[in-house]
Amino acid sequence: MLCAAGCSETTSSNVALTGSGASGPTIAFDSIDGPPVGVFNRLVDNISAEAQGRQLAIASREGGANYRVRGYLAAQVIRGRTHISWVWDVYDDVKVRALRIRGEEAGGRAGSDPWSVADEAMLRRIARASVDRIATFLRNPDGSALPDTAIADVVEPEPRKPPRRPARAAQVPTAAEKLALSASR
Repeated sequence: MLCAAGCSETTSSNVALTGSGASGPTIAFDSIDGPPVGVFNRLVDNISAEAQGRQLAIASREGGANYRVRGYLAAQVIRGRTHISWVWDVYDDVKVRALRIRGEEAGGRAGSDPWSVADEAMLRRIARASVDRIATFLRNPDGSALPDTAIADVVEPEPRKPPRRPARAAQVPTAAEKLALSASR
């Protein structure tokens, strides 16, 4: 079962994915900090399903694993829209960070609870992008790592800026500048 440190009351319908066709290095999720219990449980279910579909060997956080993952999620409102940002730090067996994965999903307007935008589709996208990146790393942990923004950074488009006026030649004063110059003489 994927479980978060400090969330001992949080439960999930998942079982550990060790065995049943899983192969390669084992990974354990030590913690997932940030989301409320309901979002946490649905995210864990989605991560488990994605990992099982890729036959990743996931161990219990109390068990031994080649790599340990710590996750962090945050909900923030930017220009009236809620964004769910996440980071996964993957540590090797000597507790050195081997990989950082990060991403962001833009949601709609959430009202008083920003986590309400974290619907099933959004959590599935987060889980899929995250597990894809972890699986790629586990297939070749000694290979060159892709940039940590390689997964699903969703960037809000910049607000429209007014069109720039074309630059004018510095030696030719405008009519207003001519008038100001003549008045000062």
